[in-house]
Amino acid sequence: MIYRDIVVVVSFLLCHVVALNGANFLMLHNQTSVNQTALNETLDVAIRTQRDISKPVPLDQLAVTGTSLTTMFSNGDYSLNSTSKLRDLLDTGMQAIMLDLYWNEFTSVWQLCPAPFPQNVTYNPNDKVKVTWNNVTYTCEVGFTTDNVMSIIESYLDSSNTNFEANFLHLLLNLKSIHYEKSNKTMSLENIYAPNSRSTIVGNSTLNATITPIASYIFSPNVLDDYRQQVYLSSNPYASFYNKSSTIMPTLETVLLSQYKRILVNVLSNEIVPSPRAYTIDSHDRELIFFNDTLPTSVKTAKQVEPYCNELLKLDDDTGKYNDMSLTTEFVYVIDNNDYQFTQDSVQNFLRCGLLPIFNATSYVIDNKNILDIGDLFISFTPYLFWSWRAGQPHVFNNSTSSNLSNSNNMDANASFRCVVMTDNGWKVDDCYEKFSIACQNKTEPNDWYIPPGDKQTYFDVGRGDCPDGYNFSLPRLSTEMLSLMSAVKRQNVAYPVWIDLNDITISNCFVSGGPYAQCPYQKTVTTTRFVRMIAPASVVCIIVLIAVLLEKLLRTNHIQSNRKRYWKKALAEYYSKNDYEGVPS
Repeated sequence: MIYRDIVVVVSFLLCHVVALNGANFLMLHNQTSVNQTALNETLDVAIRTQRDISKPVPLDQLAVTGTSLTTMFSNGDYSLNSTSKLRDLLDTGMQAIMLDLYWNEFTSVWQLCPAPFPQNVTYNPNDKVKVTWNNVTYTCEVGFTTDNVMSIIESYLDSSNTNFEANFLHLLLNLKSIHYEKSNKTMSLENIYAPNSRSTIVGNSTLNATITPIASYIFSPNVLDDYRQQVYLSSNPYASFYNKSSTIMPTLETVLLSQYKRILVNVLSNEIVPSPRAYTIDSHDRELIFFNDTLPTSVKTAKQVEPYCNELLKLDDDTGKYNDMSLTTEFVYVIDNNDYQFTQDSVQNFLRCGLLPIFNATSYVIDNKNILDIGDLFISFTPYLFWSWRAGQPHVFNNSTSSNLSNSNNMDANASFRCVVMTDNGWKVDDCYEKFSIACQNKTEPNDWYIPPGDKQTYFDVGRGDCPDGYNFSLPRLSTEMLSLMSAVKRQNVAYPVWIDLNDITISNCFVSGGPYAQCPYQKTVTTTRFVRMIAPASVVCIIVLIAVLLEKLLRTNHIQSNRKRYWKKALAEYYSKNDYEGVPS
């Protein structure tokens, strides 16, 4: 009887455990562990939001920022220690790395050091040696090779290879030569720099082998060709617009979440000196690496493109100009130098113009301070490395902040700041109950915007009927759409701010489009009502079972068991009366 009661109680508890666990599973489904790799949570949220809203956008339309590794070797120190900040920069959100590769004609390998190693230097791979070439002296670590850089990149890709953190990188190569003209006068050079039996050649003999450590993550020409052979005009009007481009590129979502690729390798410049000892690019290299004939690319200086960008930012162009920009496939990298450096404002302007800034100067002046350290540089610049958000946005609130805006009693002072507006210098988080104009986007032409005149409204009051036929309440998903919206605001003489369809109402710091009830893709929300509905059936069954057991125990009449007890009591009494012993039986 005791065991049966225990089983009943345990069964009842298990019913509730199953119900609660089922609810918790749905609440936590698709939630990933957040690895805080960014400098701060605001930056982390800003990076993830801009990536998420750009998922339907083709790769060639995505504006990113990066740095040249030459800035890390600014003191002529080519060593593993000089790249110690690279991983931090990747975690901070830097998405492009420019790398100078030198083809050593003496050893026939690719190396990072701009000078060849003479035979009389130590070949301990951890030693740093002074080497001179073309009257320039460098400090180079013998064992420091491209494999070290690829290892850092691979480590970052491995650790961030989740739907929550994955982003897309550009590895940009400048090919150069350590060249000499062979003649009777240069015979001594070969004796000095050519390898011998005592030397250990460090490096890779092909470009393909140089990037092999990250090959599984590479978005290659072969992957692009396969995509173009299978591509079809999507039924999605947004995707169909970008498929009009003469050079079709897959969307960010396709590359990251369908093809599972994270990085493209693109040769920006090929300065290999023609000679019998020069490197020859072969078909194996072209399987993994893009060249200008396979991916339209141009490189410009900051000074060259600044007038073009300033003209574009006047916002005097019509929709046709922005359509031409959106349907032109070309990666335009903007590189600065010590004579013409990026500023915080100019780098954000370049991103708004759809350009890809690459930091290449050795120092920058910020707030009248000269910054040499690459880590300090990106701390100063990161708030401005977005075409979308204004500097310092979005404001991030603690997870304890109530996200249920319908319950005003539980809100703190910031609880209603969950919706995003566009201002004249970028997006910012604002009070969902404030009344502003709304941005309506043409469903088939993303650069065509309309801001309905008349009464302004809160974010919660925006309905489907508030935009004219063929338009819907939306947001810019790339820099060109941002420019076209700002241009529409100017042409229609609308006052900022303007509501765009972006909020983090359901889950704090998870910004999504689709109205106030849009769900965060990384964490599902469960309201109190829904939670009760989820556990109610199991709870009712458990309660009925418990009541039935209690009633059975209280109202039970078991005649067989009662008669059995009386029978044995009588039998034992008769036995003891006939066998009444005195003392201990022998």
